[in-house]
Amino acid sequence: MTVRFSASAAPRLMACPASANLELAIKGWVAPVVDHTAGAKGKGSEIHEMFDATAGLSSTDLRHFIDSLEYYYSVRSLRRFKELSEVSVVADWLQTKPSTKVDRVLYLSDELHVFDWKTGKIPVNVAGNEQLLYYAACFIHLAPKAKGVWIHVVQPWANNVEGVYVSATELAKFMVDAKAAEQRIIDKDVTFGPSDHCTFCPANPMSRGDKGSPLCPAMMQLYYPQHELDEAALMADD
Repeated sequence: MTVRFSASAAPRLMACPASANLELAIKGWVAPVVDHTAGAKGKGSEIHEMFDATAGLSSTDLRHFIDSLEYYYSVRSLRRFKELSEVSVVADWLQTKPSTKVDRVLYLSDELHVFDWKTGKIPVNVAGNEQLLYYAACFIHLAPKAKGVWIHVVQPWANNVEGVYVSATELAKFMVDAKAAEQRIIDKDVTFGPSDHCTFCPANPMSRGDKGSPLCPAMMQLYYPQHELDEAALMADD
């Protein structure tokens, strides 16, 4: 078939018109079978898709996205790590064996890094971060010689990009605490525990997410103690 004149083909066709009709120019010419997903073509397509997905971001978002990649690069370039992205795993160290998915993992036999990408504007602490410790417990088997694990929160929208080292002893303690919490859930323990972790709880009267009803009595008493007293007074009058 005649090759159509196009932007990408223009340099070759302007230099060599015969290359547009090779079946006419070369006797017995057989065109190759082209796999556009293989080799440099495939890599080029993937990178173009990445440019398309990010180049349209606002200047602020693009700067934060670049900051995220720069931090990730600063860690990844330290060694020739193996990488995992958006991988689901079963937490088989828990009774109920729930599945979970991690954003990014870098590992070698003696080193493990767990990354959590976050775009919110409320800073998330990396120190003692139960979500990341949970991920670490699920992937620590990839680094059997490691004496601990690095956990990273990458949240440039909140000017919060940080990694901390967690020793094997600290990780083991978290796993013990997590197993105890799971057991309380299995036992239907309904003890309330108001804390900073209630930010997005649907029963929190100050929740930043969707709310259900009735609202958490412990949080109501914490935020509106006078309301409790007024209701008690009304009950006493009756």
